[in-house]
Amino acid sequence: MTNYAVGDLQGCLDPLKALLDKLAFDPTQDQLIAVGDLVNRGPNSLETLQFCKSLGPAFKTVLGNHDLHLLAISKGVRSATPHDSLTSILSAPDREELLNWLQQQPLLLSVGDYTVVHAGIPPQWDLLTTQRLAAEVSAVLRSTDSDVYFQNMYGNQPSVWREDLEGP
Repeated sequence: MTNYAVGDLQGCLDPLKALLDKLAFDPTQDQLIAVGDLVNRGPNSLETLQFCKSLGPAFKTVLGNHDLHLLAISKGVRSATPHDSLTSILSAPDREELLNWLQQQPLLLSVGDYTVVHAGIPPQWDLLTTQRLAAEVSAVLRSTDSDVYFQNMYGNQPSVWREDLEGP
């Protein structure tokens, strides 16, 4: 099995498919790993999300800030901005299935000797701290309390990480 890692797809399905064709990607033997931001900015956010989900176990991803932004909008916590290209997802007949699938994705993946996250790891965190905190947030995102997370996701407080921080 070959693992292929790709950066922010951001709704750009045609370039992704062209890359996978060039690599002769075979979902029965290979795995595509995305580092988040599957949606937004590009022209095909809905189709990109549907394609990634359709790959089943041949696809793994972590959540990126654009993915979390989509989920917050879908929960009514935030409004879409004029720059967002998420309307097609929010009005799709398979909206709930796609959003539920997306919300189940982790913030951190371990793939062999590699750790996959979206926007890096703060330099003051070691790998065990990162894994623990990513698991904590992922568990909240998968729970019935996920709305609390989304309501508190935007903002810059506290401005400095401390080990004694709790909750949102």
